[in-house]
Amino acid sequence: MKKLLLLSAVMALFACSNQGRVDNSETTTLSLDTSALVQRVNDIYDATFKRYNVADSTTDTHEAPTAAADSLFCSQDWNDWTLKVRSADEAHAAEGMMGFFEADYWIMGQDWQDLSVSDVRVVSMTDSTAVAELNLHNCGNVTAVRLEMVNEGGLWKIDNFIDVTNNIDWKANMKEYINQESNQQ
Repeated sequence: MKKLLLLSAVMALFACSNQGRVDNSETTTLSLDTSALVQRVNDIYDATFKRYNVADSTTDTHEAPTAAADSLFCSQDWNDWTLKVRSADEAHAAEGMMGFFEADYWIMGQDWQDLSVSDVRVVSMTDSTAVAELNLHNCGNVTAVRLEMVNEGGLWKIDNFIDVTNNIDWKANMKEYINQESNQQ
C-alpha cells in the first residue's frame, strides 16, 4: 500500500511539473519556419540587388530590373496588379502623363546605390501567409519596409510592399489607381 501511495505521489509531482512546459517540438518547428522565411527574404533581396547594383543608377544607361525580380519573387496577384497599372500607364503615355510608378518599390526610390537589407524579421506567419519587416538601405538612407508574403507552389513570394517609413502601401495604392482609372472611363 505504501508503494502504491508513493507511486501516486511521484506521478502527481511529475504531472504538476510538466503543466507549465511548452511543447518544444511546436516551438522548434515555428522557429525553423521563421528562420527559413528570413533566409528566403534575404535571398530574394540579394538576388534582386545584385541585378540593381550591376545596373547602378549613377550610370547613364540604367534600367531597373523590376520585371525580372517581380516574375521570380512576387505573387501572381502582385504581378497581375502591376500589369494592370503598366497597361493603364501606357494608355496615358501619349498624353505625356508620368504614370503611377514614380518610384520603385524594390528600392523605395528612383535612384539606387549601395543597396542592401538588414534586420529581417518575421512579424507573423501561417502556412500560407506571412509578414516580414526589414530595413532597406539605399543611397545612404534607411527605409523600414513591411512585406506581405504568400506561399505559392511551395515558395514564399512577395504579395505586397509597404514603405513603413513613408506610409506607402503599394498594392492598396495600385488598386485605388486602377479603380480611379475605371471610374474615369
